[in-house]
Amino acid sequence: MRRTAAVVLTATLAVGALVFTGCSGTTTTAPTPVRSTDLTSSDGGFAEDAVIGVVLTADAATPTDSGDGRSLATRFREELTEAGFRPDVRVAGADQPARQRAAVHDLVRTGAKALVVRAADPDALRTELRDAHDAGVVVVALGGALPSSGGGNDGLASDYRIDGADSDADLVSRSVAMVSSLQRGEEPRDGDDPAQ
Repeated sequence: MRRTAAVVLTATLAVGALVFTGCSGTTTTAPTPVRSTDLTSSDGGFAEDAVIGVVLTADAATPTDSGDGRSLATRFREELTEAGFRPDVRVAGADQPARQRAAVHDLVRTGAKALVVRAADPDALRTELRDAHDAGVVVVALGGALPSSGGGNDGLASDYRIDGADSDADLVSRSVAMVSSLQRGEEPRDGDDPAQ
């Protein structure tokens, strides 16, 4: 009886080891789609602590004249963190569109759920922003709408746009409010325009 139990236990452990060994390969997970047809709370949104990618131009690293010595990049990092998100802020110069392309590509690949983008050269980001859409990442343009290389959203790569902010503080506040609405699966309000 003991010998039978020992054989059964040994066989069970061997099968378990094979199962775990078969599952131990390295894989990379694709970003989880977050967009829905109407961004309602029942079928849209994303986790409260999601990674939010911010891609800015070089001037965003310079402290503003607001008196507090904070740059636009710092404001985004601090206010997105305060809202409960995990910001990943990338800054590239206007003469370095390749760095912005690489930043967008990397943020999508590593699972950002939304991208806030001030493009140095909007046309240079066409392919990367199309890939972001394909992965289900919501794109918010700072300034003008971002063009797409074809496909949905009437040729636009940005889902939403924030334009005409009075200050860096206003721009960041409106951006964080929009991302928070998107996180809850709600259509953003408060005068923020769908990209057109």
